[in-house]
Amino acid sequence: MDSQTYLDLVRKMYEHPKRYGFFTKDEISDALNNYRNRIELILERAENESRTKDAYLLSSMRYVAKSVHRQNYNLSLCETAYIYSNFTEELAIESPVEPWTYYETINNATTEKGILNLPPKVILDKLSPAHKRLLFLTMKCAWEIDEELLSRCSLSLGIPREYLFNLIELTKRRTERGWNKAEQMNIKLHALWIRLRVLEFRLETCLLNEEKEYILCSLKRCRERYARLLEKRCHRRSAVSNESISQILGVPKGSIDSGLFYLRKHVDSGRSLEDYRKLG
Repeated sequence: MDSQTYLDLVRKMYEHPKRYGFFTKDEISDALNNYRNRIELILERAENESRTKDAYLLSSMRYVAKSVHRQNYNLSLCETAYIYSNFTEELAIESPVEPWTYYETINNATTEKGILNLPPKVILDKLSPAHKRLLFLTMKCAWEIDEELLSRCSLSLGIPREYLFNLIELTKRRTERGWNKAEQMNIKLHALWIRLRVLEFRLETCLLNEEKEYILCSLKRCRERYARLLEKRCHRRSAVSNESISQILGVPKGSIDSGLFYLRKHVDSGRSLEDYRKLG
C-alpha cells in the first residue's frame, strides 16, 4: 500500500469527518490509533479489488467509525457502572417523612455524591407533572440526545447533570438490543443506497447491451429491497419502550404512556411548550 494513499485518506477524513461516519476529529484519531491495520487493509482492497474505489472506501470507513462509537460507548459504561450498583430500593420505603428529609436524616447532608446514589423514584417524587413529562421525553430520546442538550435538560429539570447522565446511560444499556437492530437496518439502508448510486453510475458509462440489461435487473432488485426496508423502518417502534422507562424510574407504565401522549397531543398546538417556558 502506498503511504501517500493512506495520507490522502487521512486528510479527507479530517476535512469531512461526518462524511466518513465520525462525529468529531478525536474519533478519527482513535480510529487511526486503534484500527490502522484494518484501514490499511481497506485501502489495499480498494486499490486491487474494488471497481468503485471511492464508494468502497466511504462505506468501509463508516463501519470503522461504528467500531469507534461502540468502543467509546463500552468504555463509558464501564466508567459509570459503579453508580448503577447503588440504585437500590432501600431508600424507597414508605415513610411519613418527605423523601428529601428522610434522605438527609440517614446521610446527615445532601451531598452531590449522596444524590447520585438515590433511586430515581425519590427524585421523581419531587418533580412537578410538567417536569416529569420532560424527563420521560428525555429518556425516550436517550439514543438521540447529545451532551449539550443533556446539560440543558438537566438545568431545566433541576436534576444534577451526572445523575441525569447516569439515567440515560442506564436506559441505553437496557435497550441496547433494540437499538442494535435499528442500527443494523440503517447500515443495510446505507449500503443499499451506495450500491444504487454505483449501479446508476455503471449504467451511465456502460457500452455493452448485455451488461446494461444485467445492471438494470440489479437496479430493480436493489430499489425494491430499498423500498421494503424504508417501509419497515417507518413502522419500527422506538428502541426505548415506555415499559423500560417505567422499570428504571419505578413508576407505573400508565404514567409514562399518559405523559408522552400529552406531549404528542399538544405538539402541533399553540401550547406545545407553554408548560415548559418557566422551567429553565
